[in-house]
Amino acid sequence: MSCPDEAALLRYSDGELRDAALRDIEGHLMGCRDCRTRVVELQSESLLLADVLQERARHAQVFAHGARVAPEPGMAFGLPAAIAVVAAALAVGGALLEARLPGGLDLLHPLRSKGAFAMLFDLVFMLRDRAPGLLELGVAFGGIASVAALLSFAVGAFYRRVFGAILLALGLLAGADSARALELRHVHGGDVRIGADETVDQTLVVSSRNLRVEGVVEGDLIAAVDRIQISGTLRGNLYAFARRIEITGTVTGSIVALAENADLDGRVEGSAYLACERMDLRPHGRIERDLAFVSDEGVLSGRVDRDVFFGGERLELGGEVGRNVTARWHARRVTLLDAARIGGDLDLWLGSPEDLDRASGAQVAGQVRPHESPSARDRYLAAYRDPAVWALHGVALVASFFFGLLIHAFAPQLLEVRLSTAKELFSALGRGFVALLVTPIALLLLILTLIGIPIAILGLFAFAVALYMAEIVVAAWIGVWLMPPRSESTWSFGRPLLAGLVAVWVAEHIPFVGLAVFVVVLLTGLGCLAARARAALQSAGRAALPA
Repeated sequence: MSCPDEAALLRYSDGELRDAALRDIEGHLMGCRDCRTRVVELQSESLLLADVLQERARHAQVFAHGARVAPEPGMAFGLPAAIAVVAAALAVGGALLEARLPGGLDLLHPLRSKGAFAMLFDLVFMLRDRAPGLLELGVAFGGIASVAALLSFAVGAFYRRVFGAILLALGLLAGADSARALELRHVHGGDVRIGADETVDQTLVVSSRNLRVEGVVEGDLIAAVDRIQISGTLRGNLYAFARRIEITGTVTGSIVALAENADLDGRVEGSAYLACERMDLRPHGRIERDLAFVSDEGVLSGRVDRDVFFGGERLELGGEVGRNVTARWHARRVTLLDAARIGGDLDLWLGSPEDLDRASGAQVAGQVRPHESPSARDRYLAAYRDPAVWALHGVALVASFFFGLLIHAFAPQLLEVRLSTAKELFSALGRGFVALLVTPIALLLLILTLIGIPIAILGLFAFAVALYMAEIVVAAWIGVWLMPPRSESTWSFGRPLLAGLVAVWVAEHIPFVGLAVFVVVLLTGLGCLAARARAALQSAGRAALPA
């Protein structure tokens, strides 16, 4: 028997054959591998076409002329309840922030970092060391998804605009050149050592237990380790995630680090930007530009040639600062020892003037200005009296409007939101809260695997875009309900989008309630985007599976 024609196979895959014709086709398929393969392909194409048509029909229903999907009665309770819950949580957090709780109760302070850094490093390094297979599996899936997305974008860009494909190709070539300039060292549970007679000629990326640099690194150093010791020379910048950083050598660039403890007893020719539990600039330590750090406790016994910005609880200054020192964010104690030398002004935002302890020998060339920290209420009201703040909000509103139009033109499905009950609203809030907490940790874990760094960079960019889009998504939902578009065109969608953005903007600027509205809008929009991303991944997975 000869093979059936294409039309017969298509009718069979669509389930249109009956009786003798059906039996003949099935009998042929049992002995013909080529026809079976063709039927599977036709069935896959039919499923994909059905998904596309269903998506288009749903999109047309949402944006049809005069269509208004009114929220069910539960939404009328859900939205105010969500805002009330968030407002209460923010009020409690603000009260704890302003209060000075005695003894162990001080652990409830929202900005207290004691122990928080240790827990963060314990979690991240435990996952890296004890579940490397899980991380590598996640990187593999992420790599496949990222490559597929980039290839799809390249094909679409070439199809629509050849110039866009050329730019993409140039970007990939530049990325390839950058990749060749990296040296990766990944050691599970071991140490990496750059010996005194060793020179690394390119950027060094390390993930291990300990890292010792006794020789020379000509490029940047990117490290995710328990402990970093630099006694040699780093002729670039240091980007670090580490429990402990010890520098007794020379860093010719700048330092950007998240660490539990940082001890600087060497020379940094650039600036240092640190977030840590304790930072210690030792007597022989020198930073030739600026020092900006957030820390539970900071001790400065060395020299900073320019400015110092401190955010934290306790600052002890017994060294030299070439220009100004600023301590903000509810500093609880600032101590100037006899050896302290400040070449400019000293600005301190303290709970009370008595929190400044200045020794008689301490020298300040400029003015000493202790400021009493304004309450959260005063800071909030001050923003309403600043014209520059209102101008900035206006520019942000216009930018959100045009960005929303751009999204609608290229990916309108991202702005389709289905929240008609309180249950759906709180589900979106929960998804948004989880995404807001989990995504940064997941990206950090990808960075620790080294091979996942490019994926983590793409993920960070996508996460930042999602945070920006969250408000636009919710505004589009509100605007379509208030003012349905007259057609599916982008310009017709502009009216409801603008109406939704204005409604959200007004609600976010209601005194004492606006912050809670902002949090609810952010989490809801982020949750909707997370649900959309999950649905897209599931659809792609179904399409990739054989029929």
